[in-house]
Amino acid sequence: MKKYDVVVVGGGIAGSVAARFLAEQGFETLLLEKRKTPRNKSCSGIQFAYFERLVGAEIPSEKLCKNELFKVEIVSPTGQMIRERMRLFNFWRSTFDRWLNDLAVEAGAEFQDEARCVGIELNESGLIVQIRTEGQDRRVHTRYMIAADGLYSRIRKQLRPGDFRKGAPGGSLNYYCVGEIPLDPNTLYMVFNRDFAPLMFAWTYLKDDQWVIGTGADSPPKEYADRFLDYMQKRYGFQAHIIRREGFASPLIGGIYLGEGRLLFVGDAAGLIDMYRGVGMDNAALSARFAVKAIIAATRSGRPAIECYKRLMKGLIRKIEANARKHAKLYASDENLKAGIDPKAMLKSGILMPLANLANLILPPEKIITLPL
Repeated sequence: MKKYDVVVVGGGIAGSVAARFLAEQGFETLLLEKRKTPRNKSCSGIQFAYFERLVGAEIPSEKLCKNELFKVEIVSPTGQMIRERMRLFNFWRSTFDRWLNDLAVEAGAEFQDEARCVGIELNESGLIVQIRTEGQDRRVHTRYMIAADGLYSRIRKQLRPGDFRKGAPGGSLNYYCVGEIPLDPNTLYMVFNRDFAPLMFAWTYLKDDQWVIGTGADSPPKEYADRFLDYMQKRYGFQAHIIRREGFASPLIGGIYLGEGRLLFVGDAAGLIDMYRGVGMDNAALSARFAVKAIIAATRSGRPAIECYKRLMKGLIRKIEANARKHAKLYASDENLKAGIDPKAMLKSGILMPLANLANLILPPEKIITLPL
């Protein structure tokens, strides 16, 4: 039976970042991805400028969409418009995640795609992991394991089946459109209106030659997406032809769970969802960094890795939980949303965000101020 120091399950952002940093620290690391890569993932593919520091590498221009995003236009619930300049990374997850996979391999990690983790056994010395590749099963031993297998985490479901429901009442839905669309290719459009998006803001932006029209709802999102598409057509006068639809929903109801013993959960698998910000990839990368630091600390001190990980994650969890309370209050009614998203309320954020961006240039990656505030 082959032995590893760490097995990382999930080749997305959290898993790839963790595998790379572990390999750089000399850990014998195996990174598993259940799909053939490069693989698509339902995701906005938009991140703030500090994201480079979280993944630990400068993002090559060829890994990004051809059109840059450096402006944001916000439409408040009352129809007022707020414009800001803000640099954003714009990428397809298939291209971006494959690049992160390659960085992990270059650092010394072993990478296998089309490889599923179909079972784990925990013991005092580590874990026995059962891996299925092309219908064949094999078992490996690892001292530690990082579960980065997303919202549908098979590993978490094995340990905590009560954290999942059979289906999700709502979700997110993107329409990918082409046509005569007289919008700025360098602007992210965000519309706060519960008629179009009762769960978060609705969004429109360009990815290469396709315009994304998207929304999220706590009930089937199609009617909201259709209503939002109609609104965008009337407000901006474009004629869009939908070429494909892409959506996702989460069956996870168990909240934040970081793991036990030598098994650590990161990213979406850990439940690190922040609906208030509408961004999750930075939390995924941050949790991966903390998981690596926890394994290093546990190796040196002999303390349980989960104890080290929980201690490192305290600040991030506090912020996510505080944002969950803000989100629930903000979307409780039209009146709350109007009060929370208006030019006066946004002015404070508009002043603080540039200051946070400056601070993020010098703060250690683990101390990054995640945005928006």
